[in-house]
Amino acid sequence: MSSSPATRSQASLSPSASQSRPISHDIPLETLVSHLLASKRSLSSISTVWRANEIVTTARSFLEESVKLSAKTGFVRNCITDQAKLLGQVRRGVENVSKDGHSEFEAVIESLDRANKRLESTMDVLRSTMVQAAFRPVAEEPRSLLDFIDEHSVDTIRDAIKASIRESREAQSSFSTSILSFDDDLRELKAAITSAPRLNASQSNASLTESPIPENLHALETHAQEMASLLDSLVNHYDACVDAVRHTEGGYAAVRDATSNQPPDAEHVSMSGVMSTSQTGEEQPLSEEERKEMLIVLENDAGQVDDVVAELRERLDEMELRYEAIQEHVSKLKEAYDATVSAYKILGSISVHLPGYLMAASDFRMHWDETKEQIQEQLDELENMRLFYEQYYNSYDGLLLEAYRRNHSEQKIKNLIKKTMEQIDKIREADMQERESFRAEVSDYLPGDLWGGVGDAAPKWAIQQLSSENKQSVESPNLERSVVEAAKRREKERMNYKR
Repeated sequence: MSSSPATRSQASLSPSASQSRPISHDIPLETLVSHLLASKRSLSSISTVWRANEIVTTARSFLEESVKLSAKTGFVRNCITDQAKLLGQVRRGVENVSKDGHSEFEAVIESLDRANKRLESTMDVLRSTMVQAAFRPVAEEPRSLLDFIDEHSVDTIRDAIKASIRESREAQSSFSTSILSFDDDLRELKAAITSAPRLNASQSNASLTESPIPENLHALETHAQEMASLLDSLVNHYDACVDAVRHTEGGYAAVRDATSNQPPDAEHVSMSGVMSTSQTGEEQPLSEEERKEMLIVLENDAGQVDDVVAELRERLDEMELRYEAIQEHVSKLKEAYDATVSAYKILGSISVHLPGYLMAASDFRMHWDETKEQIQEQLDELENMRLFYEQYYNSYDGLLLEAYRRNHSEQKIKNLIKKTMEQIDKIREADMQERESFRAEVSDYLPGDLWGGVGDAAPKWAIQQLSSENKQSVESPNLERSVVEAAKRREKERMNYKR
């Protein structure tokens, strides 16, 4: 095979290709047998050619069907489009009654969504902010800021808002049964029209006839022809392998041994499927030059068998893709036709219901005004709750800074105590030395019971922290510097924002 599948040019196993590289004058029998088995396995690719022929035949029938479907669908669709325009004008007249209330409702819903997202964002911050372990008992599980507040009030407000929205929607749904039925019919009609591929208001009728089938069919036919040629090359190569083995001494025995000891992961090739004993009879001997030329061609072609099989598969894969495109197009045409017929039937039912759709009703406006005021009050409660949570989060940063301040003050005291104790220790050491010198000088002259404490060591001194008001003394939490710095940064950003 002289070209790859990527170029989509015809490739074959031929003697002319063998001139591209030299090989030895003879090939080992084991190699010949290996080439023979490989060429036999490659013939299983005939299934790809059968499938290619099946695809081409079916694609041709699809072309005829697509032309008929396009013509019928286009005609009926034009009729429905004209009637749908008239119905649209009638619907717009009815819509003006509820348009203002609906737009206000949507605006309120958007405000609620924004408020709820802001609240959720604030609660997420509380949920993700873990209380520093230094603030809590040692054995306690980690807790977030959200764990210390009651979320029930938020759920209560949300439930009240949902109830108000539900009441408003019920009012809208009861606005007019006839108008809602009109909307349902129009939506059903529009859905039926637009369900067909390429059928929408922005496209012309001609778009329905823009078919990809002719181009794809031409490509399929070309691929099928090329695949037939490739399969013919594989058959010729297989015949050449059989001839080479038959003209080699011990060929049949080697083939029989190879077929009985095939790798478990290789496609099984039976003895009868490769060559029979009838093929090993007396053959017309070949001259050395003829054998040399045959082996050169065979060796070069054997190296291209896998490429040929791969190209057959690649071409079939591309055919399958194009065939799927054709199927998809015809399927869309069928859907368009079925949807168009359904839309025409719906159009007939709308003409019966139309007088009832022109009726108006209702106290919707008054009910909506009351509901809107109620929702606004609930929205204010939701926002106040968010501000409270936000201040709670800000206060936690203040708590971190206060804990740091206290710990810093305590560290100053401890440092002062440390320095004081160092001075006391120095004085005590000097006192000890003076006492020892004194005892050495007068111990022989003073009675031991004259002053019982003359021989005592210098007293030890300590500075002790006092607990406050019946509470156990607890040191201020020692927070990581990164935690404190982050709190300082957030506090500074808030101050700058207020300015």
